[in-house]
Amino acid sequence: MPFITFMVDTIVEQKILRLLSEQNPWWVTKEVPEYLAKPFRRRDFYIYRDKLEEADITAIVGPRQIGKTTVMYQLIQYLVHETGVDPKRIMYNSFDYPYLTTLTETPINDLLDVFSSQILREPTQELEDKVYVFFDEICKLEEWSRVLKGWFDLKYPLKFMISDSSSSDILRGSSESLVGRINPNIMLSLKFVDYLNYFEGREEINKVNWDLRNSLQLAIDDDDIDILFKELKLAFSKLVHVEKTIQLHLQQYLLKDGYPELLDNDNLASCRQKLRDYLTLTIYKDLMRVFNLRDPKALEELMTLVAAETSQRMEYSNLADSLSIKRDTVSKYLDHLEMVFLISREEFYSKSRKSRIKKSKKIYFCNVGLRNALTGVLSDSLLKDYQELGKVVETLVHEHSKRLKFCLEPGIEPQLYYWKTNTGEEVDIVLEVKKKPIPIEVKYRDDVPDNILKGFNAFLKSKKKCPFGIVVTRNVLKRREDFVIIPLWLFLLMC
Repeated sequence: MPFITFMVDTIVEQKILRLLSEQNPWWVTKEVPEYLAKPFRRRDFYIYRDKLEEADITAIVGPRQIGKTTVMYQLIQYLVHETGVDPKRIMYNSFDYPYLTTLTETPINDLLDVFSSQILREPTQELEDKVYVFFDEICKLEEWSRVLKGWFDLKYPLKFMISDSSSSDILRGSSESLVGRINPNIMLSLKFVDYLNYFEGREEINKVNWDLRNSLQLAIDDDDIDILFKELKLAFSKLVHVEKTIQLHLQQYLLKDGYPELLDNDNLASCRQKLRDYLTLTIYKDLMRVFNLRDPKALEELMTLVAAETSQRMEYSNLADSLSIKRDTVSKYLDHLEMVFLISREEFYSKSRKSRIKKSKKIYFCNVGLRNALTGVLSDSLLKDYQELGKVVETLVHEHSKRLKFCLEPGIEPQLYYWKTNTGEEVDIVLEVKKKPIPIEVKYRDDVPDNILKGFNAFLKSKKKCPFGIVVTRNVLKRREDFVIIPLWLFLLMC
């Protein structure tokens, strides 16, 4: 529990004030510099904007370099310019640098004390108007959740918005000290619709996204594939005049994904190096710090194996043998990689938990740009290597299907599945909405004969609650009796 009044050493107070002044230029200029609050607002901005007036602590969790800090600055700019909040009632601090913790053993309390006494010039216990506090990379601090709980429970008009690059500490805090007080939200790299909006800025793209998603929801509710296919045809007709432009953007997206810093970087060698740097930071500043790992080399080798075989079913024992480590270590390392949003796993689709656990898991390297950089294929030649491209496309469909699942049924960690017959035919992805399974098969080609859809068709026939299926292909838009065939670009715009 924080004290209402703190005694901060004068010299330390001056250093903290200087640190805060450097990070909060709007106190003087009444502006957030454009290089911090960049003009392009991704959709996540509007989600967090609406949470500014909620009482709960809002947590933004996601990988490094995907724009969490930028969104925070954009929210500050919004508060100053669009709602008229006094700039001095907004405080931002990043804990990504250790300097503050060398000054004080109680950084959150001392920051708030200096902010209250030197900037607000009113005691926190006497605050009437709301004050907004943004803490970036907060999990660098020990005991952060306990301290925030103390402040939250005092019921002062303080709105806390926090961020971190690992879901582990945030979720641990939300399930222990901050249970019932924190609202965790996952933020990832730009999905394809946001990527297109950045370059094209077409309102019709946003409308297509909303209309397709709503039609999918209605089609699932009513078990009526016609609702979805009608909207798909309408969307195609609206965008056919820019289809070539969309396809060109899609090629770049397949290579480097949607990292904001890389949007205007056309040098693939430079992008490859930056993405590798992100991976190094994630390993040594997140994984090593949070989980106290002793063998980073084994972790890197495991990460490379998963990246190379993304979208494949993998046996933990085989991975362990390849790396000469224990199976339990492989399982633990995969858990860690999932916590920092590098991998995602699909279980076998079954109502029986025993069956799900018994079967091997499919493992995906979440971000195709990171995957391509790690495996050395981030170059134009990837677009002609159909075997590698097939893995990349399925990985991208999996990742966007998780986002689609979140939009249809919000939750902290959307779950997808795969399915296979006793003879080995497989369904790539099973998306379950309202307990109705939707099989999604990825065939990145221009023709889709029935003989390559054996597992897919078997699923449609065997699952009574399955309303219809989806096949994602290169350019084809068709309807079959109980499934639709959708071009990749149009499927991504639905997610």
